[in-house]
Amino acid sequence: MDTGTIIFAIVMGWTLIIYGGITFLVVKKEETSLISGFANRPKEEQEYLKQSGFIKALGKLLTFTFYLLAITFILGLLQIPYGFEIGIAVCMIVLMGGMTWIQRYEVAHKRKKNYWIMGSVSVITLAFIASITFYGYIDNEIKVTNDQLIITGIYGEEIPFADIQNVEKTNHLPEVRAKTNGFAMTNKRKGKFRVEGYEETVTLFITGDTKPYLIVETQEQTIIFNRDSEDEIEQLYQQLQNEQRL
Repeated sequence: MDTGTIIFAIVMGWTLIIYGGITFLVVKKEETSLISGFANRPKEEQEYLKQSGFIKALGKLLTFTFYLLAITFILGLLQIPYGFEIGIAVCMIVLMGGMTWIQRYEVAHKRKKNYWIMGSVSVITLAFIASITFYGYIDNEIKVTNDQLIITGIYGEEIPFADIQNVEKTNHLPEVRAKTNGFAMTNKRKGKFRVEGYEETVTLFITGDTKPYLIVETQEQTIIFNRDSEDEIEQLYQQLQNEQRL
């Protein structure tokens, strides 16, 4: 099991323990103090929510999303393609939609307002996540111009040839240990990562498992990237090698 998988297991494991603990306390022990804002409500509102079915509906929602999160964890641990991403998306949709739906059990004078608030928050949150995911999946264009290496898109940059100290081609991608500031889903990695064999963070632009990979080293950073085809990466390698010889 590599370092990335171990970190994933620890983080998701603790998430499940905490989420499961809250779910257990709300469902089995009826700890309403864990429900946001419930303790600050007037006593009559608290009694109404208990009688209307709000607490039970919330408990069912928490239980169902806990099981979904557990399944998502297993899919991610088994590294089933797109399993973790789809699982998280389903969890978010069910949780947001469920929180909006259970407002039907709210006290009458707050019901309409809460429908609008929860509905708006749900739409904005899901739209934001969808846009970030979509943007992250857009491939970066990598090209060599007359005087620099240009990487477009998210986390992209322009690197003058004068700053490049070494260009190396390899069929082995060093083990990625952790993400520090980047995008990582399925087989795509973009941004800053902790990588085995490097003390400083490494900038990755990895899409798929196509080999070889190019390692470009400057005085300030190391960049590792690949392309969808071997011919494209070979062409970039030759262009960079030719520039280094000049």
